[in-house]
Amino acid sequence: MEDSIAYAAQRVQFGRPIADKQAIRFKIADMATRIEASRALLHRICTDYDAGQPSNLQASMVKLHATEMAEHVTSEGIQIHGGAGYTTDFAVERHWRDARLTKIFEGTSEIQLKIISDTLLGR
Repeated sequence: MEDSIAYAAQRVQFGRPIADKQAIRFKIADMATRIEASRALLHRICTDYDAGQPSNLQASMVKLHATEMAEHVTSEGIQIHGGAGYTTDFAVERHWRDARLTKIFEGTSEIQLKIISDTLLGR
C-alpha cells in the first residue's frame, strides 16, 4: 500500500497526480481498511492466545482473511501502477507474487475454509 501511495502521489497524468483521482483514492482507502481489519483480527487472536485461549478456528480465520486481503491489496496496487505494475521496475509486482503464494503455502485458503466450516458444523 505504501508503494502505491507514493506512486500515486508522484505519477502525473493529464497534468495532475493520479492520487487526485477519486478512483485511485477509493482504492487506497479500501486497501487501508482491509489491512487494518486483518491487523485487528490478528491482534485479537494473539491476545487470546497469550491469555491461554488458543483457537484453531480463529487461527484459520485470520490466515484466510489475511492472505485473501494481501492478494487483493497487492492486486489493487498493481492496478494503481498500471502497466508499470507488471514490471520488475516496481516492488509491487514482487509483492503480488509473494501475496499470491501465501494463499497456497502453509495451508491453502481452501484448507482454511474447510477447517472453519468443519469447526462451525461440528465435524
